[in-house]
Amino acid sequence: MKTINKNIRREFKMSIGRFLSVSALLMLGVFVLIGLNVTGPNMRQTAQKSYEKENLADAKITSTIALNQADQQYLKKRSQFKTIEFGHTTDVLIKGSNHALRVETTPHSLSKLVLTKGHKPANRHQIVLSDSLRGQYKLNETITIKAAKNNHKLALKQTKFKIVGFATSTEYLKKDNVGSTTAGSGTLYGFAYVNKQAFSSKEPNVARVAFKGVSGSAYSDKYEKKSAEIAKSLQEKLNKHNDARIKTRHKTLNENINNATNKVTTGTVALKKASAKLNTTQKKLATQLTAAKAANNTGAIVQLQTAQTRLDKQKVKIKTQRKVLNATKSKITAAKTSRKQLNNISLTIQNRNDYNAGYNNYGEDAQRIDALGKSFPVFFFLIAILVSFTTMRRMVEEKRIEMGTLRALGYSKGEVMREFLVYSISTALTGTILGSLLGLVALPRIIFRAYTANFTFTNLLLSLHPGYIILSFLIALFSTVLASWLAAHQALETIPAELMLPKPPAKGSRILLEKITPIWRHLSFSHKVTARNLFRYKGRMLMTVVGVAGATALMITGFGIRDSLNTIVDRQFGQISQYDLITAYNPDATAANVAKAKKAVTNSDQVQKHASAYFADVYATRKNDYAREEISLMVPTKTATLDQYIKLRNYKTDKKLHFSNSGAIVSEKLAKLQNATVGDHIVIHDSDGTAHKIKIAGITTMYAGH
Repeated sequence: MKTINKNIRREFKMSIGRFLSVSALLMLGVFVLIGLNVTGPNMRQTAQKSYEKENLADAKITSTIALNQADQQYLKKRSQFKTIEFGHTTDVLIKGSNHALRVETTPHSLSKLVLTKGHKPANRHQIVLSDSLRGQYKLNETITIKAAKNNHKLALKQTKFKIVGFATSTEYLKKDNVGSTTAGSGTLYGFAYVNKQAFSSKEPNVARVAFKGVSGSAYSDKYEKKSAEIAKSLQEKLNKHNDARIKTRHKTLNENINNATNKVTTGTVALKKASAKLNTTQKKLATQLTAAKAANNTGAIVQLQTAQTRLDKQKVKIKTQRKVLNATKSKITAAKTSRKQLNNISLTIQNRNDYNAGYNNYGEDAQRIDALGKSFPVFFFLIAILVSFTTMRRMVEEKRIEMGTLRALGYSKGEVMREFLVYSISTALTGTILGSLLGLVALPRIIFRAYTANFTFTNLLLSLHPGYIILSFLIALFSTVLASWLAAHQALETIPAELMLPKPPAKGSRILLEKITPIWRHLSFSHKVTARNLFRYKGRMLMTVVGVAGATALMITGFGIRDSLNTIVDRQFGQISQYDLITAYNPDATAANVAKAKKAVTNSDQVQKHASAYFADVYATRKNDYAREEISLMVPTKTATLDQYIKLRNYKTDKKLHFSNSGAIVSEKLAKLQNATVGDHIVIHDSDGTAHKIKIAGITTMYAGH
């Protein structure tokens, strides 16, 4: 036994290079397997801890008009809500710029902010800005804001605020895309928090909620599906409540309009009569005054002047009444405009995937890494297995004479084989330990930094993940122990006397190339030997081919992905999207405002050509999936002119697509996500969840802007 142990130690010492190379190769396989498979769960765990710390709301309810007491009581009575917190929100512009800022009341129980510097606002004159604006502003500076549009009233009591802090929020996870808005450039520059006393209205317009009966961590199917189901069921109830709100407002507006119209009609008639009587009296008084002055009748003149004074007062009274009448008419016009815009009133609920774009993007990034973890490690471990098998079998072949000698000296097969098993287990263990350390710590952090460069998360939470460590160790054992055991077991079946002799070389045979005489005749001796050895040692040849093929495939894949992504912008905005700008206006606004918006485009010297279209943001869902597919829906007023701005081409034949009354043209990505083709029907939803079934008449190539 001492001789065997001594032999094992000598083998480690004499073949340290082989030991390290096999261990390093196994380490690489373990490193990739563990690193890619634990990064996604670690990212989700990191996010979950932040969501729990800030108590991120499960959903957000938004209303285009203020939530009165009846609305608030209705929402509080919903049995699906564990917690509800009302608040205010408005989008404003930073004065002197076109930067849009979303100002909200400071949340206290749901979606709490995390201060990075300073303190929370203590009064209505103080404000906390998003941490991304810390480079542009400093503590105790004053920031001045203004209404999003010139004809809009500012929802805040003041325009100047003192900056007292900077903060982050899990409602705004992305650094480069805080959110979209109708103010300024259309993209939020940042967000801010103030006290609710800073808002002019006492009635909130947003509510954050936490659901009852929801379990599971963020991004898990259990949580996401349950959350989506609750939001969907609640949206139907909110739609009914919103319809009731609209009917009540419609009734109130009609009553106000009718009452005001009656007052205007009555007032106009009365005013007309009073004006006619006043004019008659004025003419009569003027005639009498002229006659009195001609007769130099001082007493009559004084009396007539006194009457004129009373008449002037009546004129002022009539003028005031006319102003009141005109003001009433203006109110009627405003009320009619409000009545026209009642259909724009909405009450919507959105879960995290819908109201928080960063939440959804972060989860999708983690899923992409999960997908890599299911494919890339296969290649690396395949190479490791091939090399390890070949290396361990060659080791056994090199020790053939020694194995025969030990067997001849009386050592059992198990004792002789122990050297190879200890060696192979040691390489597997070493590779697994080193690969696990790097895969659990180094690779996840590298991937996390790359994928979260535009997110507010800073530190990745690491976990042990013993399941992946055990799996990696088993694969490593398979790569080394199985190879050495098979080779040693086969060799030990030979009698010791024969085993002590060198193994005869593999039998040579004619290869196919030898039968092609013109080629074989012109090959040199070394080339012929090489060609024969390729087929004599098939294992080595296979290992080399697979290794080179895999490395080449990885390199080509990398270059292919880079080139594909680099050409998307040119293809989309050079070949498909021919327009430079999209402007949007509310068609239900006053006729004057609509005309003004149109003239801003048509009368501009910088606009070469333009076309009008109806535009809406809708969404579609997939069966057994909680995520929404956001869709930009466009309906041109003149279909013939759209080709000048957007090229709709068949995604297979590249032929021009034409509009028809039989269905809609959808992008290739939407058709793929919906698993639909031409002639199939898909269901799209308005923002309030109303479903519409449409038929696919064509599928077009589209790379961005879906």
